[in-house]
Amino acid sequence: MKTLKYILWAFLAAFAAVGCSDDPTYTAGSEEDPDNYGVYFPTQTSPTEVELDPAEEPEITYKVRRTRYLDAITVPVEITTSAEEIFEIEPIVFGPGEEETEFTVSFPNAKEGETYTCDIRIVDPHYISIYGPRATSLSFSVLRAGWELVTEGEATKGKWRDEVIGDIYSMDVSTFNPYPEVEVEIYQRTDLPGYYRVKVYNSTLVTALVGQQMNVQSRDVWTIIDARDPNRVFLPYQSTGLTLNSGDGELKFASNVAENFVMEESAGQYGTLKDGVITFPAQSILLELEKEAGSFFYGNRNGMHRILMPGVVIPDYTVTLAKSEPKEGVVEIAATFAADAREMKYAVFEGVLDDGQASLTAQDMDKNKDNPDTFQGSITESGTIRVENRQTGKYTLVGCIYDEEGTMRSYAFVSFGYVAADDEKPVILTVGLEATNEYAGQGLTSDNSAKFYAYGEGIESAVYGLFRSSRLEGIDKNALLDSQGTPFTEEQLAQLNDKHFSVMLTGLNGDSEYTLLMRASNGYISEIKEAAYKTTGTYNPAMEDFVYEDFLSAEEQPSVEKLRSTVWNYYAMDLMDYSSEQPMRRKIGTVTMTDNPEITAQAGGTVLNVDGLSGIDFESGGSVFGFYIPGNQTFDGYNGVLALYTDKDLTPATYKGKSTILGFTPLESPTSIYYGYGLFVGAVADGYLYCVPSPAGVQQGLTFNYFFTGTTSEVFSMMTEMMLVDPEKDLGGELPSAALQRIAELRRQAVKAFAPRNCVELPEFSGGAGCTGPAKPVLPGNLAVNPMPASAPSVKRADAATTAAGPAAGGASAPGDFRKTGVRTEKRLK
Repeated sequence: MKTLKYILWAFLAAFAAVGCSDDPTYTAGSEEDPDNYGVYFPTQTSPTEVELDPAEEPEITYKVRRTRYLDAITVPVEITTSAEEIFEIEPIVFGPGEEETEFTVSFPNAKEGETYTCDIRIVDPHYISIYGPRATSLSFSVLRAGWELVTEGEATKGKWRDEVIGDIYSMDVSTFNPYPEVEVEIYQRTDLPGYYRVKVYNSTLVTALVGQQMNVQSRDVWTIIDARDPNRVFLPYQSTGLTLNSGDGELKFASNVAENFVMEESAGQYGTLKDGVITFPAQSILLELEKEAGSFFYGNRNGMHRILMPGVVIPDYTVTLAKSEPKEGVVEIAATFAADAREMKYAVFEGVLDDGQASLTAQDMDKNKDNPDTFQGSITESGTIRVENRQTGKYTLVGCIYDEEGTMRSYAFVSFGYVAADDEKPVILTVGLEATNEYAGQGLTSDNSAKFYAYGEGIESAVYGLFRSSRLEGIDKNALLDSQGTPFTEEQLAQLNDKHFSVMLTGLNGDSEYTLLMRASNGYISEIKEAAYKTTGTYNPAMEDFVYEDFLSAEEQPSVEKLRSTVWNYYAMDLMDYSSEQPMRRKIGTVTMTDNPEITAQAGGTVLNVDGLSGIDFESGGSVFGFYIPGNQTFDGYNGVLALYTDKDLTPATYKGKSTILGFTPLESPTSIYYGYGLFVGAVADGYLYCVPSPAGVQQGLTFNYFFTGTTSEVFSMMTEMMLVDPEKDLGGELPSAALQRIAELRRQAVKAFAPRNCVELPEFSGGAGCTGPAKPVLPGNLAVNPMPASAPSVKRADAATTAAGPAAGGASAPGDFRKTGVRTEKRLK
């Protein structure tokens, strides 16, 4: 555990005070004066660490109070200062009947850039309560220092790229940017060149982090950067002033250096200031949550934290290369240029080069750039490079990237497999699923599992997934495997190429059809193989998670009478339930529905009060409105049985004496609670109702996966995977392992996300036929999670003659002769 210097000093001081006493004899304390005035220093509105510009009036005012305030008094004090003739302190005077007074401290003789301290103590027992809890002393410091805005020409703002917040808080939304960059005004101490301060940790930075407008709880604090020594730049221990989760308190940070922590100075991880750019080594910034004081987390994990002084522009010379698979004797390599890259000269080399080999090869090419045979081509803007007329094999294209002056600034490379036009490199792979009761003793049968086997030759990479067959219609299978696929490990690839890869896929539902997709590459081309399988046994809807498209037809949805007359078993996953390390959907309790005549009369359709969805016992309220969908013109074109609705005025609740919000939280904005139609409920099987994100909300870009109950600073419950089951049809059961893993990820997102702070009204619901299509496709979940090893062919001894030989003679490399660069191909490039 890191130890802050000031904490250690405090401990040593306390130890010294205890250790100085040689007399073990107990001495009784002084008697309390029963007529004392009870004078004390309350919590001050003026700072006790005073920093003033030299042009400002050098004075500060503090408050004093007393508990007995009939008499007029002047309070005697003892004063200790760090320097003489600096402070001028007014006497503390109370008039008759005054409970509070103020006194002014001035320091006109304080020199600029020097810090002075002062301690004011009231010690006369006639004026204070000796044993009371109130403070009878006041300590403060003053500093007169000027700050000036750093500018460069017309540039008045620099840039702060942050890797502090994103290393401890994250949100799984497409707009999340772990390295947000914002413009900031940078000020420098007039007496300390290189000592800077900025105001950066505020809603602007958090909005850039999340990618959408955010309101955050923050104090207006300065962030200090000590760059007085450009080779030893550090961030002093300080608070960001941000509270992103009420349970964590403010986020603090500090550079991992001797100025902040007890450590050897040589071990400090200092940043540098070079050419107007401040950077810090990876993992050199330590983060601390206020509620976990003394425990530190790594920040700047990827070394992205950066500060640009005004007028500094960082050029980007990146060229990104992406290969295609060979087709008809051609491999196309797409080159995408960044803004400052002007030309990339390249050559193609035999074999697969790693990053180090490609770097050395590029350097050698640049040294010989005047030789016309060094490069085989060049490209000056984003475009495509065609590689053709080669022998079948593995190659690497290496490019040197140049700026406007013709200076090499970077390099790029990409390895690829090439297949000549008259040649073939087929993917040799066999995959399959089969039923087995080999592991029935462990509860794995053909009702709930399948054996997945695969064998092939020369497979270099593979990714696979098991999906419900009904969910694959119209799905881009490559995109699905990119998003949901499970990659083979090196060990699994070795088993596959040795003809004995086999695992058991568990947690399947009975009487259900599944499809295994496996995409494999031999380094030249890739191919997707498929295998289908249907389990035996009985289908249990409680083991599934569903989407809107799984709703049964309108004719199969339950009637209003069925909804009212049934006490529904309620299964859900509460993301705030920490009773088990293994999150799962469990039975929360029951849900009941009753008529709401008042809202029904206003809505023009049946509206029910739905109670029990929050999973807690309210002191009052707690109902959600359920608008019956069948036959309601408002929901023309939409399927399901109920549209769940909340309103800040119509659906209030009280829990633990607190005014409680019922609302819906989307994946895209976990910090916001929305009112309106957030969830649709529909029958997915006989006696089974499931809650899915409102398709109308999805069309607005909001996927309401969570039902929220709490306040703007406290979460009481957050439900997801919500299912209502008719007790007469309830088969019980648990979610399969894939769903458990996905729910665990949802829980992680919710816990890591910021505490909800914004309450938002959804736009008015607009129905209409043809509006049911979701705004984005819903990818089916991969059910091949945590497979269990299965039996493999036994190892057979080979009949082979062997001989042993000693070490080969000669051929030793010269000292230091370890550098490997690419061997250029002699084939032509067009």
